Formats: sequence, structure tokens, C-alpha cells
Amino acid sequence: MAKEKSNSIVKGTLVLIAGNLVVKIIGALFKLPLANIIGADGMGLYNASFIVYDIFLVLSTAGFPLAVSKMVSASCAHGNDEDALKIFRVSRACFLVIGLIFTALMFFGAEMYSGWIGNNRAYLAILTLSPAILFVSLMSAYRGYYQGINDMIPTTISQITEAVCRLVVGLSLSWYLNAAGYDPQVVAAGAILGITAGEFVSTFSLAMIHCRKMRQRTHRPKRRTQPSLSVANIIGTMFATSVPIGIGTIIISAINALDNVVVMRRLESIGYSEQQANTLYGTYNMAFTVFSLPITIASALIVSVFPVLSYAHACRNFARVNRTASASLRITVIVGMASAALFLSLSYPIVMLLFFRQPQAARVAAMILTILAPTAVPITMFMLTSAILQAVDKLFAPTGSSIVGGIICLLCNWVLIGQKSIGIFGAPVGLFTCFTVASILNMAAIGRCKNIRLKVRHLFSKALTPAAVMGVTGFAAFRLTLSPLGLFKSAAFSILIALVNYLLVLFLNHTLEREDILLLPKGHVIVRILERLHLLDSRFAPADRI
Repeated sequence: MAKEKSNSIVKGTLVLIAGNLVVKIIGALFKLPLANIIGADGMGLYNASFIVYDIFLVLSTAGFPLAVSKMVSASCAHGNDEDALKIFRVSRACFLVIGLIFTALMFFGAEMYSGWIGNNRAYLAILTLSPAILFVSLMSAYRGYYQGINDMIPTTISQITEAVCRLVVGLSLSWYLNAAGYDPQVVAAGAILGITAGEFVSTFSLAMIHCRKMRQRTHRPKRRTQPSLSVANIIGTMFATSVPIGIGTIIISAINALDNVVVMRRLESIGYSEQQANTLYGTYNMAFTVFSLPITIASALIVSVFPVLSYAHACRNFARVNRTASASLRITVIVGMASAALFLSLSYPIVMLLFFRQPQAARVAAMILTILAPTAVPITMFMLTSAILQAVDKLFAPTGSSIVGGIICLLCNWVLIGQKSIGIFGAPVGLFTCFTVASILNMAAIGRCKNIRLKVRHLFSKALTPAAVMGVTGFAAFRLTLSPLGLFKSAAFSILIALVNYLLVLFLNHTLEREDILLLPKGHVIVRILERLHLLDSRFAPADRI
């Protein structure tokens, strides 16, 4: 059983990483050209609609996918496949009703909400995005179920179909509307329509995959080791599990919405008009789009690890919980530090290449990305530590951490953005402070867990060395080759040099431990090769797979 679950986490993580990589590439092919088509002003309207959307999405789905995943994983741990299916069917019916209610609330109140966030021109984009609430609500049931049984293929397929539809519909409409001379708010709404269409296609694909899997289900369900759950029991457990997660998520979404208002109002207070403030906020979101690209690896690992941690915790296998959580934390820190080093050293060429049609906005976005870069470490740590706490039933801890971090972010933004000498450059500082505080609080909560002992010795020091080498070599290579090679060739060469040096130091410094590598497919083979090359310490016998 342990070996099967080990293979399961490996396959799940690989499928999600591969799928998320494809989705991020498609997303880049959507958002980056979109920014070049509609400009910083249009991107400000585009992102403003998501402030309202996120609130309603959280209200309609907050905590539910994780609750379904946790309940399904626990049922499977006790051999109750039939109950796992029943949990899915009940949750799907509940999410349908909830999704319809919140879609209607967002649709009919779109004009009022655009006024609340201080961006009246975002009304049409909010209106266009509202039907996506229903589709995402339904998707939550499917994704929660398949993540619970650690089958990541349906989720990955749905994400890719969503991204492709968003790319085709959103870019086509925004390009046509912009070429036809429509106002930025109409062009932004056209791009948003691609999002809504993508969510519909994604939900439809999940439903078709599920129907096909149910038709192929020829074996009888496993013998139940506990009595079958009633509908009332499922709904009660689902809400009891999701409410602590949901409360924190709802509050954070409210803080994000308030933060948008704070950013806009404080920029206006130092002399910017509403359109100018919206353009600056759009520039910040251009930087954040680039910043989020490498975080995909950490996100995929976290989604895949959560049901495995839940399964091990349900079986009271705390040794396995500790091994899996510790290895995941090391990989998360490695990814976070590498991302930070990359953006600290090469933010200018990366942003200038991606947003070549908006050179003025790109220059500002590059500076914002440089300030934003260190946030890659605390944001990935917060994501993983929240998943660990939720998997071991410490559901309120991430909520409290999120609230404290969010309030500190608001205070920082209010003070910093209101300074004329700082302005929009205060936003990434507020974000860094938010996730640093929240991740520290999460780590403290994990430390208080009786049976959880994470291996954190040398966690940062070992990951820092390869990241520092990556940053220095990348920066030096870019500066030395910019004049003779030009921006494009110099950037590509610098990124390649930085990555090669990073991988060399990563192994020479023994940053990765045996348990980390055993998470990979054929990990035992990779371990033997690295030992022969003296790139991995061979003094200890190979541990069991996680």
C-alpha cells in the first residue's frame, strides 16, 4: 500500500506539474499578448473585475474543494469507495444551487460593485464574468473528488481545455474589439468573455470525463469498513470542514478587495486621476503575471501532496506525514528562492521582452517585479504550510495567519502608497510583509502540533547558495552580453547560463536530500547515479519512498 501511494503522489505531482506548465504557457500566450493589445489601462479594468469575482467565488466555493478532497481521501483510506462517490454526488448538487445563487447576485449587482471598488468603468467586465461563478462551483465538486482519490488527470485535462478556450476566445474578441475602435472597457469585457467561456468548457469536459469513467467502472466497490454516510452526515461534515477554511478565504478576499480600493484611493490622494491610478495598478498586475509563472511548480506539488497528507493522517501514520511534509517544504523553499533570484537579477530583460508593445509600462513593471521578487519565498511557504495544517485538521490556523497578514498588508499599503516618493512601488512591499508574517505564524502553528516534526535544519542556508550563484551569474552574463548580442539574445543566453550554474551548485552543494529525489519517478535510479558522481551523500542507506 505504501508503495502504491508513493507512486500515486509521484504520478499526481508529475501530471499536475506538466499540466500546469502547459496551462502557464497557454496563459502566458493569453495574458502577455492581451497586455500588448489592451495596454495597462485595459489590464487595470481586466484585473478590477477579478476583485469582485474573487469575493463571490470565495463565497460560493471557499473551502469546499479541499473539504471534498479531504472527505474522499479519508473514505478511501478506510476502503469506502462507495461513500467517496456519494460524497461527490451530494457535493455536486449542493454546489449547483450555491453557484446559481451567487451568479445571480454578481450579475444583477455588477454596476453597484464597480462603484464600491472605485473603478466604475469595470462594470461591463464584472457583468461578463459573473456566469463563471456557476461553472467554477460545479467544477469544485469534480476536482475535489478526483484530487481526493489522487487522480490528477481529469483536473489537468480540464485546466488545459479551459486555458485553450480562454486563449482562442479571449484574444480573438479583444483583438477584434480593439481593432474596431471600441473603448477599453468593452475590449476588456471581450477578454473576460474568454474566461467565462473557458470555465464552461472546462466544466463540460470534467463532466464528460466523469461519465466515461463511471461507465468503465466494472469492478464492485470495496467492502465498507464503516456504515454508509447519510446525505445529512455528508453535508454536515462538508460544511464543518470547509467553514474554517472558507472563513479565512472569505476574509482574505475581502481584504484583497479592500486592498484594491486602498491602492486606487491612495494613488488618487497623491495626485493621480482614476484612469491614471487604474493604469498604474494594471502595470503592477503585469508584473505579478510574470511573477506567478514559476510558482506553478510549488502549486502543483501542494495540490498533489494534500490528499496524501490527509490519507496518512487518517491512517495515523505520522512518520509518513513528517517525511512527506518535510520533503515538500524543502522543494518549496528551493523553488521559491530560485524564482526570487531569477527575478532579482533578470527582471528588466524578461519584462521588456514579454511586454514589448508597451515599453513605458514594461519599464515600470520591471522595477515592480524586482521589488516583488523576494516574495516568492514566503508566498510558496505559506501555500504549503497552509496545506499541511489543513491536512492534519488544524483548519483555523491558516485562517488566523491569513487575517493577520492581510491586515498588515493593508496598513503597509496605506502608509507606503500614500507617499509621493513611493506610490505603486509600495504594493509589493506590502505583499512581502503579508506573506512573511503569515508563513511565520503557520510554521509556529505546525510547531505546536503534537505529532508533526518537520526537518527544517539548514532549510534556507542550503537553498540560498545555488540561488545566489544563479542571480549573480545571470546578472553578470546579461550586462556583459547586452551590447554585443542585443536584448533578446542576451536575455536568452543569460537565463541559460543562470539555470546551468544553478543546477550544478544545487547538486554540488547537496541541497536536495535523498527523500526529495525519491519523490521523483525512478528516484532510486537517480539516487544511484548521483551517488556515483559524488553529488549525493551515500553514507546513509536509501530511505523508503515517501
